[in-house]
Formats: sequence, structure tokens, C-alpha cells
Amino acid sequence: MKKRLMIAGMAACAAGLTFAQFKPSHIPERATWFAQLDAKALRASKAAELLPQLLDDNATRQLAAIHAATGINLTNDIDTVVLFGKGNAQSNAVLALYGRFDANRLTTILGMANEFQNRAIGSRNLLSWTDNGQCNNLCFIDPTHAVLSRDADEVIAAVKQVDNPAATPNAALAKALAPVPNRFLVLQLNNMADFVADNQQLVFLKGTEALLLELCTKPIDGEDKGDLDGTVTLNGGDLEQATQLHQVLLGLQAILTMQAKDNPTAAALAQQVKIDRQEQIIKLNIQLPQAFLKQFVANQAAQRQTAVPVPAF
Repeated sequence: MKKRLMIAGMAACAAGLTFAQFKPSHIPERATWFAQLDAKALRASKAAELLPQLLDDNATRQLAAIHAATGINLTNDIDTVVLFGKGNAQSNAVLALYGRFDANRLTTILGMANEFQNRAIGSRNLLSWTDNGQCNNLCFIDPTHAVLSRDADEVIAAVKQVDNPAATPNAALAKALAPVPNRFLVLQLNNMADFVADNQQLVFLKGTEALLLELCTKPIDGEDKGDLDGTVTLNGGDLEQATQLHQVLLGLQAILTMQAKDNPTAAALAQQVKIDRQEQIIKLNIQLPQAFLKQFVANQAAQRQTAVPVPAF
């Protein structure tokens, strides 16, 4: 009897873990942009060994405080982070987290927040509260999958999307949703005009139709030695706009490269970038060997140690 119960328990756990995995069908057709961090794959990579060194004492304390308060270890309990939306990212973006959550404990904590509400949506609960004047909405689809948005309707729609057995992947975001070996970070923007309008620092991308960013580990002879490979692919729209954008990017690279004295990190990164154009498609590729990454991390640590502390008033 005990053996049967143990097997049943293991099967239930396995089923929960399978359900917790991200599926392309979780992204609705209306979404025009999508980002995914495969935290589990990143943790398993050689490059992840450098991540703890990037955290300063304050960040380490904050992670410990979150773990103590919520029971969530952000460095181990989150397997996949997904963001998607349409148009303005601030108003209707949906954050989906896949991992392990103590839903009851988190619900109790949120119950102390301003204007907290807990209302049923089918067999689940929609938790709503305000923080710094902003409304937030959260639903635990199950203890391994949570969705969050400022727009309650977006959370409800995301839950329905997951529950829909007939849901199909978003065809317009196929490049980002397709599995790619060794890739742990991807971002696809099919509505560049919206992002340029809301972020004037990106005005040089005006006219660009789409952007695809990918960051992968780069095995050497089949072995992960900590090297990374990053690519940004831009669809310039038409040939004339692509040619102009290509020239702008080459100019920015030259400017950054010449700032080695004032900004050595930016200059070093700029020197690693290769910029190519084929018709209206522009590709920026950067190879980051482990030796370069180690030096980058060491420089960041040195800067933190030499930084002048801001006096408290």
C-alpha cells in the first residue's frame, strides 16, 4: 500500500513538473512581443558560475530577505521567466513565472497589501492589490505556474489561454517560440514602432519593423566552457532604411570603441561586435569567451569596491 502511495505521489509530482513547463501555446495570437529567460538552462551552464560575483552585498541581502519572507529562492526556484504583450509594455504586459511557489503563504502575505482583493475566476483565484498607486493582479494557475499583470483582464485571458486545449502557438512570434539548442534568453519585438515611441533613446531604430535578440551558450567541441554567443537581428523594413540603420550602428560602434579611457567596458564590448547586412536584414553578433566574461566580472567587482559611498542624510 505504501509503495503504491509513493508511486502515485511521484507520478503527481512528475505531472505537476510537466505542466509547469512553458509551452508556446501559452502565448496568445494578439501578442506582438515576447521575451523568455530559461533560468534553469542558465543555472546549468558554465557561465552561471560567474553570476554570484555580479551581486553586491545589498542584492544578496535582498534575495535572502525575499527567501525568508516568501519561501521563494529566486536563484533556484524559478525555472522560466516569460514576458509578453501587445503595444505599450507598461499597461498590458503579462509576466508568467514557472517554478515552485507556496501559493498559500504568498496569498497570506499579499492579504496585508493595500486594497487587497481575492476573487474567484473559475476554479482559481485572482489576487489584486495596489503598490505605489499601481494596481497589480496575480493568479496561481497551479503551484508551479503564476501569471501577473497590471491589467486584470490580461491575467484572466492568460489563464484561459493555458486552459484551452485547442490553443496554437503565435505564428508571428515563431522565431522566438521555436526551441533552439543552447539558447537561454530570447526577445522578439514585432511592434518596434510602439517601443520607439515610448523610448526616445531608441529613436535611431525608427522605421525598423522587428527585432530578435538571442543569447546562447557556445559549446566548444561539444563541451560547455563558459563562452556565450549573442545575436541581434533587425528587419530594417525596406532597403533604404536598412542601409541607413546599418551606417548608424557602425557609427555608434566606432564612437564607443574610441571611449576606451572613459568607458572601458563599453569600448571592450563594442570591439567584440560584428555588424553585417544582407538586404534589409541587419545582424549584430558578439562572441564572449569565458576569459572576457571573467575579466568583465572582475572589473565590476573592482568598481564596487572603489565606489565612494553616498552619505546618508
